[in-house]
Amino acid sequence: MTVSARHYARLGAVQFLYAWNFQKQSLSGTEDQVLIDSDVLLHGDMRYLQKLLKSIPPRIPEIDAIVSEVIHRKIETIDPVELSILRLGVYELLAESDIPRKVTANECIELSKEFGNPGSYKFINGTLDKLAFGNFSLHKSNQKIDKQSDRREFELIEKYFSRSNAKFESVIQGVGDDSAIVEIPAGKQLVISTDTLLESVHFSSETAPRDIGYKSLAVSFSDLAAMGAQPEFATLNLSIPKADDRWLKRFSSGFFEIADQYNVALIGGDTVNGPLGITVTVLGSVDEGGCLLRSGARPGDGIFVTGTLGDAALGLLLANDNLGVSDEVSRYLLHRLNRPSPRVDVALGLRRHATSAIDISDGLIADLTHILEQSGVGAEIELERVPLSDAYRQLLTDVGWDHALARGDDYELCVTLPENSEFAMVNEIVIEGVKLTRVGIITEQPGLVIKNLLQEPYHPEHSGYSHF
Repeated sequence: MTVSARHYARLGAVQFLYAWNFQKQSLSGTEDQVLIDSDVLLHGDMRYLQKLLKSIPPRIPEIDAIVSEVIHRKIETIDPVELSILRLGVYELLAESDIPRKVTANECIELSKEFGNPGSYKFINGTLDKLAFGNFSLHKSNQKIDKQSDRREFELIEKYFSRSNAKFESVIQGVGDDSAIVEIPAGKQLVISTDTLLESVHFSSETAPRDIGYKSLAVSFSDLAAMGAQPEFATLNLSIPKADDRWLKRFSSGFFEIADQYNVALIGGDTVNGPLGITVTVLGSVDEGGCLLRSGARPGDGIFVTGTLGDAALGLLLANDNLGVSDEVSRYLLHRLNRPSPRVDVALGLRRHATSAIDISDGLIADLTHILEQSGVGAEIELERVPLSDAYRQLLTDVGWDHALARGDDYELCVTLPENSEFAMVNEIVIEGVKLTRVGIITEQPGLVIKNLLQEPYHPEHSGYSHF
């Protein structure tokens, strides 16, 4: 194979970058010593070598940041030889547009085969491929990077998250200033909740952006519902690995779909570059002293839950396994996972009657236990009364009850209603079009007991979703 002069120049650049990695050598001093093959000096394209040595080191922080977005390893764990070749390849790929991508990839593969560990060429080739087809670029200076980054952030906010707040009389100043200004009506209290969703923890990389936007706000509305509060405002902190207009358009569409459903104004937030994560803070209002708390349950109160339980958990199971269900059932379960329905209207209708409430995010057992601990009481649950969807019942024999009791992600409500309420002794009621099912009773004896139809204790395998 004929070896080109540029190949030797690239070899010299890799050797320099390898030394730079350990010694952070400067190009300005003539005393700097870098071990370069004699073939590089005899046969290399010295003009191109000088260009590489001048251009790459100042951009290494930026190059490493770009690489970090597409690999699953930390930069410091990459073999120094591989890292030097990769830095060269990324620079050429993103800054030397006149060099064909295939040429850069082949050159880096040859260098890694000759000097790297066995198989390292696969890692380098795969990384360069991801970068070649992504929306990445290198800038000319840190100053330009900062200015472009700031301008890009404002563009993103303006394009996808700035909306007229004219229809929200209580918003004095929303998105677009350093802080938001809102008015709280007299006689109202402010209820505040915040939630964070992270990729690979709370949703998969395969989840549709519109669903992520919708769910990020829905789960926070569910917290307000559990307090009997009316959602009013929201802030959004968004960490994204890159400014992907297509993703942001779909994400914001889902976010505002549910915001508009509850007439909620987005009044501020922040956007940063980093791993995909969404933090939403919601603010709601409630009459003074009118909040539902976890601490009000009393012996004799009936325990009710909204909707059906366990569908979202089965949706998550379906996403990772083939449950052998029909397409219709599959769509339903995934919809329940990705599009939870915060029971705000139900909570507003019940807050004059309920003694306590909580939203079921970690599973009925775990969340009901919070009520019991805060109220200093116990509970008995009738297993077969726990409401299941038709889709869940098709799988009940195979998956059992645990997904309905302990797997979480339902975002339904669990409320307790006193004996003297008009609902207390009814087994099923409908409020605001949502079914509430009586599943048990609050007892004086501390602890939670679950019994089947034969009045035998049922012992679930899990007690609820663990965040750590």
